[in-house]
Amino acid sequence: MSVSPRAWLQRLQSAFTLSAQLLAPHSAACLLCGKPQSEARSASSYNHAKLTTLLRNSLCGACLSAIPWLTRIACRRCGRGIPCEDCIRRPHGSFVCNRSAVHYNQAMRAMLALYKYRGNEQLAPLLGDMLLPAFEAMTAEIIQQSNVASISSRSRRAKISIADYWDAITYVPVSEERVADRGFNQAEQLASHIAKRYQLPLMELLIRSRHSEKQSFKTRSERMRDTQSLFEVNTINISLLVSRPHSKKQLNHRAARILLIDDIYTTGSTAEACSKALQRHVEQPLDIYILTWARS
Repeated sequence: MSVSPRAWLQRLQSAFTLSAQLLAPHSAACLLCGKPQSEARSASSYNHAKLTTLLRNSLCGACLSAIPWLTRIACRRCGRGIPCEDCIRRPHGSFVCNRSAVHYNQAMRAMLALYKYRGNEQLAPLLGDMLLPAFEAMTAEIIQQSNVASISSRSRRAKISIADYWDAITYVPVSEERVADRGFNQAEQLASHIAKRYQLPLMELLIRSRHSEKQSFKTRSERMRDTQSLFEVNTINISLLVSRPHSKKQLNHRAARILLIDDIYTTGSTAEACSKALQRHVEQPLDIYILTWARS
């Protein structure tokens, strides 16, 4: 029986639609709640312009709206949304400041646990993308404080980029026992994500000198004691860093500017210990900035 051209066209269109549905990636389910995004989509309270495509495509609207973005900063040193007693007690630190992407609430604790303790490394690029707005905001603060503002027409002509304000990215190291148990260092993965995104040198500047129990189980005073002499400097890599010319665009900044990445900022004891180790072993000035995924 002959088939009309119109009928053939309809069959082809139906076959194409079915094939597209079969071949489409099954990533429409939210990576956190597992619900189809079409069923759980709602408006996010965060500015959609600041959300990457990966975030918008991986999480449903409900989960996006539940993210407690840390946009209001009360303590300029640690980046907390309220005045910080830790910074009042210890006003002079070895690092310039910390900035974090989110508040560490119950939802964020569960999200980090999926990635950090249950081995769901599919979440690694997601957490990395969540750091991007905080990193760009931190860099904007540096630009604003410097004599050369890249948002001006002058700097646009000079084509100054975010990468020109940083000399290296490093991360808080974990012990060999922790890597063997977990399979990865979450701080290193987050740092690698930022480095690749902005074409920045990723350097292993610190080494963990000994294994210690999880910091989350300790009090503030226990954290302070435990982080003493916990980190050593990677002398080979730090020599490579200080021997290189800094501030590629000659932005009137003589100190090497380093970004130190970690997952959580609680009392600042880990950030302080890492920064002290770096400052002790380098004669020239270092400006160390801390970027963490969450601020508890």
